[in-house]
Amino acid sequence: MKKGVKIAIGAAVVVVAAAGIFSILGRKPEVVDDDVRPAVVAEKPQTGTISLYTDVIGTIEPSETVSVTPKIDGEILEVMFEAGQYVEAGQPLCRIDSDALTALRISMESAQVAMNDANSTLQRTQALFAGGTVSQQAFEQAQNAATSARLQYEAAKNQYDLQVEYTTVTAPISGIAESRNVDPHDNISTSDVIAVISAKDQIMVKFSVPERVMKNLQTGMAVTVDKYGTEYQGNITEVASVADTSNGLYDIKAAIQNGEALTTGSKAKVSVLKDIAENVMTIPVDSVSYDDGNPFIYIYDNGVAKRVGIESGIYDMERMEVEGGLNADDLVITSWSNELSDGVEVVLADEETESQVDESSAEGGEGAAESAEAEE
Repeated sequence: MKKGVKIAIGAAVVVVAAAGIFSILGRKPEVVDDDVRPAVVAEKPQTGTISLYTDVIGTIEPSETVSVTPKIDGEILEVMFEAGQYVEAGQPLCRIDSDALTALRISMESAQVAMNDANSTLQRTQALFAGGTVSQQAFEQAQNAATSARLQYEAAKNQYDLQVEYTTVTAPISGIAESRNVDPHDNISTSDVIAVISAKDQIMVKFSVPERVMKNLQTGMAVTVDKYGTEYQGNITEVASVADTSNGLYDIKAAIQNGEALTTGSKAKVSVLKDIAENVMTIPVDSVSYDDGNPFIYIYDNGVAKRVGIESGIYDMERMEVEGGLNADDLVITSWSNELSDGVEVVLADEETESQVDESSAEGGEGAAESAEAEE
C-alpha cells in the first residue's frame, strides 16, 4: 500500500473517533429523580367479631349417678353383678337374708291366726243373733273385732311382703356399675352403698370458671373437649349462679356428643369462651404500637403518616377491637418501616407501583425514539 493511502485512512479513523467522543461528551446527562418516600400498605377498619377462649380442666361424669343402698339390714346371700358391667333398670343386684324378715313373718302369721279366730267368733255370733240368742250389741262387737283383726293381718302382711321385696336389691336406673362394694356373707346396713351406677346415655364434663368468664356463658353455648388429642364437641347445660365457697369459682356442666368412650372421673381439657366483642371496629393487631403502654397507630393522610392514639379493646392473634380514637374512613397503615414516624411523607404501595409502571412506559418510549434516530 502506498504511503499516501495509509495517511488518508489514518486521518479518517481519527475523524470518526473524534466524532464519537464529541457525541458522548455533548449529550446531556440524564437526571434520575428517585422517590425516597417509604411505601406503605393501608386499609380501612373493618367491622367484625372477636372471640377469646380459655382452657380449663374438667372432670368427665355421667348425666346421672345413683348410689344403691339396701332398705333392710342383713347378710348378703348372693351378688349378681360385677364392677364395670352394664345393668338394666330393675335388674337384681344381690339378695339379703334379714333377721327382721323372720320377726315380720311371725307377726304376720300371728295376725292371721287372730283374724281367723275373729272370723270364727263372728260366724257363731251371727248364727246365735239370727236365732235371737245374743243381742244386737254382741253381734256388732263380733263384727268390729273381725274387721280389726283383718286390718291388722293385712298391715302385717304388707309389711312382710315389702321386706321380702327389699331382700332383693335391684338397679334403680340403667347404666354402668362403676363399683361393687359387697361380697356374699357380708353384713350390711341401710347406710352401706352396694354399688354406684352411672347412666351412660349422656356423658357430661364439669368444670369451674371465674366470674368474668361465667358472665359470658349461657346454656346451649358450644365447648370443645380435648382428651389425649381427640376433640369432642359439647354444649353447656348448666351455669351456676352462685360461686363455690371453697374456691370462689362457678361450676359449669356441658353435655358431650359421642363421648361414650370417655372414662368417668377422668380429666380433660375444655376450651370455653372467655370474652367476646360482636360487631365492633377492628384493625390488624400488627398495626398497633405502644408508647409507655399506650396503644397508637399510623394512618395515611394525604401522603403523610399521622400518628393517632386509640382506645383498644380485646384482641386475638389477628385483629384488635378499637373502642375510640379512629374513624371508619381512616386508612390505617398496616405495614412496618423503620422510617415511619409522625408527619413523614409516605406513598401507598399501589400508587408507587402505578408510578413505576408509568415511568417504565415513558422510558420505553424514549428508548424507541433514540433507536429510530440512530437508525436514521
